Amino acid sequence: MAVFVAFDPIFSSTWPPVGFSLLVGLMIVRMLIKNEHLMMYIISFAMFFYLFLLNIEFPYLVNYFYILLGIIIPSLYQHYGVILFSGVLAMFSLSYFFIFSFDEIFTRVESVDILYFILLSAILIIFFLFHTKFTKSLWVKAQVGENKAKQKLHSTENYLNAFFTQTSEAIVVYDNKGTIINVNQAFTSLYGWNDDELINENINDFLPVQWNATSETELVHKNKYGDPLAVAISVSFIKGPKGENAAYLMMIWDISERKRTEAQLMQSEKLKVVGELAAGIAHEIRNPITVLSGFTQLMDNTYYKELMKAELKRIDGIVEELLVLAKPRATHLSSITCRKLIDEVIELFESICENQKIKVHWKRCESASIYGDYNRLKQVLINVFKNAIEAIEYEGVVEIDLTIQDNDVLLHIANDGPSIPEETLSELGSPFFTTKETGTGLGLMISKTIMKEHEGHFSIDNRLDQGVVVTLTLPKHNGERI
Repeated sequence: MAVFVAFDPIFSSTWPPVGFSLLVGLMIVRMLIKNEHLMMYIISFAMFFYLFLLNIEFPYLVNYFYILLGIIIPSLYQHYGVILFSGVLAMFSLSYFFIFSFDEIFTRVESVDILYFILLSAILIIFFLFHTKFTKSLWVKAQVGENKAKQKLHSTENYLNAFFTQTSEAIVVYDNKGTIINVNQAFTSLYGWNDDELINENINDFLPVQWNATSETELVHKNKYGDPLAVAISVSFIKGPKGENAAYLMMIWDISERKRTEAQLMQSEKLKVVGELAAGIAHEIRNPITVLSGFTQLMDNTYYKELMKAELKRIDGIVEELLVLAKPRATHLSSITCRKLIDEVIELFESICENQKIKVHWKRCESASIYGDYNRLKQVLINVFKNAIEAIEYEGVVEIDLTIQDNDVLLHIANDGPSIPEETLSELGSPFFTTKETGTGLGLMISKTIMKEHEGHFSIDNRLDQGVVVTLTLPKHNGERI
């Protein structure tokens, strides 16, 4: 008001200097105040202050309508608070002048006022053109931003979908209740269930559920058919819009091959250590055994003498097995007729089988040749046949079946003795692991070592009904020297 009085003390028509002074004052305030929102309110208030004074000095209809500009112009700020503030000031100003200046405003209409109405219209046209341009610019930017966001979202969806479907890791997504939302192809291939069997079902019906975020944790799962699977899992959270845990993503790696490799490396290391020790131990043990055996012969024929002789004989057998294990890879290679080799082994156990009433069914349906060390492969057959007879103990059948499959010769030696527990099967062939009271655990290990030297395979499985079957697989010999 002080500025107004200084420029126009008699309330004359010198309004442009007052308006100019207000603009200069606003520019100074703008330089001092950095708060954008506060400046919006200050500018809006200054505009209504000017329009209020204008209507007091010149209570004309056209000036009355100019009060509406106080609402229209602040709309450019696109701020609800400023627009509401301007609306309140406009309603106050319009009500004030309608009540206290009604006669002056609505009875003093002159022909020259048309120019002010035209000016008001021009101002409104310019404002709305500018507003349209401004709004259109914002709309175009919004459209461009939306298109870019859609493209980015589409690209991200394609990437995630490609990762989800093409990755070799099995993935399952489930919600907070454990309901399966989605699985990928790798999951169905690994576990055997199809999508229809899994989606919308509870994960606990298939896998042990995990609720905590984990890095690579090794577990044993079971597939659809009950077979154990060595896996490593990693669980992460899928966040909802409010940051809550909306779902869980479990990634699963099949580490069965890695476990097999680790087991083979461990087995190789064991064999290496045993092989290095075997020669020295066998040499050191054999000399004292020879001396003890000589002194035993001088003893009187008593129970203890026979016991010592039996135990010394058993120790000597262990030494023999150690010497076999310590031998390097066989070099006496020749073509071997499988029938001849099997017949010789059966002949060795003929008397034992008769005494224990064990029948041998030898299906001589195939004639095949293999290439290798005759004596060492014969040792493998002796170990397997001896184990079969010991498993039966008394009255039973040993079945021998020779077949050819592609380029391999398969020899199946089965017995109808007791089956082997599943947890024990995987341990057979480990150094010094045995299920016999008087066994050493070296026989099967030596047999597996010999088969490996001949590029063959040694496997032990339970039969469907009763008993155990050992399968020896060796490359077929085509008559040429290998």
